[in-house]
Amino acid sequence: MHRQIITYCSFILAALAFTGCKDYLDINADPYAPQTAPPDYYLPQIIYAMAEGEMFDSRYVGSYTQNWVNALPDYFYERHGSSYTSGTQKFRNNYWSIGSDLNEMVTQAQENNQPVYEGIAKVIRAWSWQVTTDHHGELPYQQAWDNTRTSFEYDSQEFIYGQIQILCDEGIAVLQTIPEDSASDFAAADYLYEGDISRWIKFAYAIKARNAGHLTNKSTFKPDDVISFVDQSFQSIEDNPSVFFIGESSANSSFMGPIRGNFNTSYASKLVISYLDGTYFAGVQDPRLPLMFNADSVGIYHGLVPTEGDTAEVGQTLYGKYIFTDSKPYPLMTYPEIQFIKAEAAFIKGDLNMAYTAFLEGVRSHMLYAGVASAAIADFVATALPANASELTLSQIMTQKYIALYTNNETWSDLRRYDYSSDIFMGFTLPDTLALENNGKPAERWYPRQYSEVDWNSEALEKIGGLQPDFHTKPMWFTEPN
Repeated sequence: MHRQIITYCSFILAALAFTGCKDYLDINADPYAPQTAPPDYYLPQIIYAMAEGEMFDSRYVGSYTQNWVNALPDYFYERHGSSYTSGTQKFRNNYWSIGSDLNEMVTQAQENNQPVYEGIAKVIRAWSWQVTTDHHGELPYQQAWDNTRTSFEYDSQEFIYGQIQILCDEGIAVLQTIPEDSASDFAAADYLYEGDISRWIKFAYAIKARNAGHLTNKSTFKPDDVISFVDQSFQSIEDNPSVFFIGESSANSSFMGPIRGNFNTSYASKLVISYLDGTYFAGVQDPRLPLMFNADSVGIYHGLVPTEGDTAEVGQTLYGKYIFTDSKPYPLMTYPEIQFIKAEAAFIKGDLNMAYTAFLEGVRSHMLYAGVASAAIADFVATALPANASELTLSQIMTQKYIALYTNNETWSDLRRYDYSSDIFMGFTLPDTLALENNGKPAERWYPRQYSEVDWNSEALEKIGGLQPDFHTKPMWFTEPN
């Protein structure tokens, strides 16, 4: 079932081609063609769009986080440059491919008395707002889908963060009223969880955990709340919300795979290789290294330095390993991430035993996800990681989280929360030369989308400084102290 998602989405896109603009085209409506669709027609495309935005934008965010390095030297995004035209897929999808379709799905669900879709819509919308505000900062929220308007005022990130918690709570409340055995009517359209309502509820709690876990720099940070949200979320890697692909052509393959060709000139960074080759963890090579990256012909794993390019021509393709295949599912969030969120919160709280337990669970579960054998996991934990809670450091937690989140844009949130610190992320250093317009500052946000905001909503964008050439260096609310 999962493996049909891309083909099914293509059909749905064709079927719904005119739905979004029906208010303007009613004069030409064909009385013999449906103008709306049942909610199960919308859901697969919405789920695909969730992964699409993350994968598309990861090409650029991965340069900031030093997940990979471009073959060409002096690469603009490795110098923390930003753009109104690239890296804005999440922005588009939040309002259109996800947002507008969710509006239609909810309308049809209400008309057909299918509340399960309303509950799921709340969870998806919360997730979409979370990843989009973490990428861009302030966003039009309250006026977002007001079709009577031609301009849309920006709401603060603080407000949006609060709304995300509310959306999750509302989604959970709806889904908790629906008997599990009544969910079969939407299972075929549910490409994340095949109609398993309990896992959608866990997904909502995972979003709440990420949202609350971002506020570590605030005096209002509540580690107990974060820990509670984590404990009600994913229980294993089987709960990971992952989007599946067939992998037979460019139309049905993962954006991360060789058929799509989006990482042809991207190679592993020196940083990520150093996290796995024993440089920082007791001199022990991590068994994930050969499962996540390709060695050269004599078995050497090369990592490139940002902005220096592959001048020595030693870079090895990312394809064929980890999720860089045509059919590997793309995880929107993961159980390992949630465990590291718990470890960080417990560490800040001062409960080192809880932090240590969650830290080990995060490492073990990601190794399992990467395909490491049980014996190798046990050996690595015993020889490379701190032996007890008293030896655990925040740097170990966040560096291991970096590994577990490899390819995920969430790493950028972590780096910004800790000011790109090498004290927290072992060995991380910003490039010596940043983009000229940065005025010596690293990127803190991404510019919003050119077409909708600069071209059509510029007055509202200007009010938040969005037309300034260094707007992308303006710190986010979630990273700042109160």
